[in-house]
Amino acid sequence: MSRIYIASSWRNGFQQQLVQELRKRGHKVYDFRHPYGRNDAPVWESVSITQNLRSAYKEKCLNGKDFKRMLMDRLSVERFNEHFSAMQDADTCILLLPAGRSSHIEAGHMNGMGKRVFVMDTSKEVTPELMYLALDDYFSDFEELYKAVDKPIPGVCRVCGCTMENPCYHPEHGNCWWDDSSHTICSHCADTLIDGKKVFPSIKDDPETEHCINDHSNAFK
Repeated sequence: MSRIYIASSWRNGFQQQLVQELRKRGHKVYDFRHPYGRNDAPVWESVSITQNLRSAYKEKCLNGKDFKRMLMDRLSVERFNEHFSAMQDADTCILLLPAGRSSHIEAGHMNGMGKRVFVMDTSKEVTPELMYLALDDYFSDFEELYKAVDKPIPGVCRVCGCTMENPCYHPEHGNCWWDDSSHTICSHCADTLIDGKKVFPSIKDDPETEHCINDHSNAFK
């Protein structure tokens, strides 16, 4: 299981399809259209601006001072903090094209944080970009993307998504540790065996088990 941040445009018609398919495959996904269960609108259509400024935005004739007022609006700052927190919590980014400048900044930042970053290009007319070579891979086929995303990430539990910085905890067994040499499944999610037989409930399913104890974000579902 991966924790995925999709960087894309509000105008990209494949975004919701990708969110739903990844969730069906067992991944946790940040959906910028519906973060924390909300039904959001694009931030620049929601900030507190005057009618004249709104008209300038729609007509694409904003000046720098007017844009800074929009950028420093309370709602803009709140949305930025939400998105940035989700970027930090995710282990994978998908840059879903076509997308704009913000999406590319998000993908570049997550690449700089050492996250996996894949490009999924749904553009009818592809725009070549040399710097995509800095990212993990480029796809134009969803099935190829899903194969790459489904591969376990060393240092991330493939069942619950915990890491050693964000472990699981059980009052009797304490924090989890790696159960395999590849560091892709934690001790609390591995099968609990006694005399070679599975024990139920396992630590993973025990109601006292708290997965990802340092995860304070409800952004992923």
